[in-house]
Amino acid sequence: MRILAITSRDLEKGSTKYRLAQYLEYFSRQGMHVEFVRRDEVDHTTIERARNVDVVFNQKCLISCSLAKRLIAASRRVIFDFDDAIYTRPGKPFSWLTQQKINRRFHLWLKKATTVTTANEFLANYARNYSSRTEIVPMALDLNVWRPVPREPDDHLIIGWAGAPINVPLLERLDGVLCTLLERHPSVRLAVFSGKKPNLHCPFDYYPFRPGAESQFVAGLDIGLLPLADEEYTRGKSPIKALQYLACGVPVVGNVYGATAEIVNERNGLAVSKETDWLPVLERLISAPDLAQALGKAGREMVVRQHDLHAVAAQFQGILAG
Repeated sequence: MRILAITSRDLEKGSTKYRLAQYLEYFSRQGMHVEFVRRDEVDHTTIERARNVDVVFNQKCLISCSLAKRLIAASRRVIFDFDDAIYTRPGKPFSWLTQQKINRRFHLWLKKATTVTTANEFLANYARNYSSRTEIVPMALDLNVWRPVPREPDDHLIIGWAGAPINVPLLERLDGVLCTLLERHPSVRLAVFSGKKPNLHCPFDYYPFRPGAESQFVAGLDIGLLPLADEEYTRGKSPIKALQYLACGVPVVGNVYGATAEIVNERNGLAVSKETDWLPVLERLISAPDLAQALGKAGREMVVRQHDLHAVAAQFQGILAG
């Protein structure tokens, strides 16, 4: 089977990596060959390529309607995948004109695709307004990489955050809370893993991003922070960070909006509903190590049941094969 995948950037980009690239080795073993074209390279030659493959897989790339129609018409089967609320954006809303253009492009793919795949029920409910052929392919992790690691006994409790530079402001929003927490609890340490060092006024251990090192960092945490913005774009996300914490047996403390509730619940984490909740919720978990351990264990079990890479890969393969 030959698959032509349209992606927005390189294979290490979060969405492309976790929605497609991490399955390539599995697909290859199943006799499925994937070739790629970047969104900014899609042109008339892509249409010719589409005619010669079995499936065109579009990972949330909204190209012009005229080109999209020609591409879809030339394809034997089309799968459109999206794992974010791409009909909106974080922060400032689109202008009315831009929003109309995005809606036209997005809805075209939803209506014309042979199958629409998405990461969670929140996004699937949106897609079902335009397609009856919508399937949920959950976010997944390699649980041989993302797993709990035995730790040496230590007097310190480590609270941590790992994330992309673009999300550092979400952590910086907790500056006052974290400063107060560390003052009250000298045995607590804060650790951050990111490509950008946050501007915080409290002491913390900073680990610059290194490919392949993130799972080791997360496995060394006792509590994982998940600050999120309260907006429509965030409600559509299945935060891979929450899955990474839980896969490593690390309980989550954070904001739970929209699709995040499909991952984080009272069995594996503690939700923060307003800014003033952060400090008491964190202190509750710090003072109850048995609770933290139980939450982390339940989180690992949930990820094993629902987000294992190999199980999801088999589901994904079935969809691609029709």
